[in-house]
Amino acid sequence: MKYNHLMVLFFFCFCVVGCKDTSADKSDGTTEEQKADEPFTVTLKFVAKKSDDFCLLYTEDGTTNFGDKGIWKAIKGSDNEQEVTFTLPADEFPTQLRFDLGMKKDQEDIIVNGVRLLYHGKTFEAYGPKFWTFFRADENQCTADINTGLVKAVVKDGERKNSSLYPQSTLRQEIEKLAK
Repeated sequence: MKYNHLMVLFFFCFCVVGCKDTSADKSDGTTEEQKADEPFTVTLKFVAKKSDDFCLLYTEDGTTNFGDKGIWKAIKGSDNEQEVTFTLPADEFPTQLRFDLGMKKDQEDIIVNGVRLLYHGKTFEAYGPKFWTFFRADENQCTADINTGLVKAVVKDGERKNSSLYPQSTLRQEIEKLAK
């Protein structure tokens, strides 16, 4: 009989000591080490009625001299809002960003609804008119209505230009915050 009580007592102590509070372990499943390995990503929200190719160009030297550092993504045309995500190489961190919105000459006007930048678990978002405090239309290529997000390509001598959105000076500050 004594042994039965001892066995129950032993089993009870084992359960109490063996159980631990796992609420501190419950997060998004991402460890700090995994977040440190996450590359810089840029997600653009937009509406483009025709399929095309978008490009994110970036610099790492603080200038707006965009060269060959670009990431191309094919997009499918739709009347609904959609997203395209650009992922930079793991060892690269941008200081400036530029969007080229389509290469096809028959592309219709595009609506840009916003952008999300993500790096090491930190996020910066700018939607609606706020987007235009960080980007501007290249007036030689396109015009933009900051209230509606409508980007309209310039047509010169019967030829449609490719729309480009350049960074405002305020964008670099927000990008630098993600690195801290």
